[in-house]
Amino acid sequence: MCRSCFALCLAVALAGLCGCGSSQPPGAPPTAKVKGTVNLNDKPIPVGEIHFGMPGVPPRVLEIKGGNFEGEAPVGKNQVEVFVYAEGPATEKYGGTRSKTNTVPQKYWGANTTLSATVNTGQVNEFKFDLSAR
Repeated sequence: MCRSCFALCLAVALAGLCGCGSSQPPGAPPTAKVKGTVNLNDKPIPVGEIHFGMPGVPPRVLEIKGGNFEGEAPVGKNQVEVFVYAEGPATEKYGGTRSKTNTVPQKYWGANTTLSATVNTGQVNEFKFDLSAR
């Protein structure tokens, strides 16, 4: 009987320490579902990444496949960046690994990106990003 009570108390204590399924770090802003499309020169981006970020918060990185993306992003006004990588030649400097270069125009990534999205709770957050290399 005493062992059963101890095991039960230990399980309850561990559950309290671990939380109940929250993947959010403490102090992180709430997230909401987002989805949408990304086109470059009127064609869907076949494979890439889209980043939703806010100052002081690590960006949420979502995969782009066939021009579509889906996932979660922080609630509020997000800076959005798009990345499509092309592999370069292997370099000895990095142990023979291939370098990667973002092929999307610089105005769509980095600190000066022109893309943004406001993510809201309690509604569909669907975005369409039409990029141009021209």
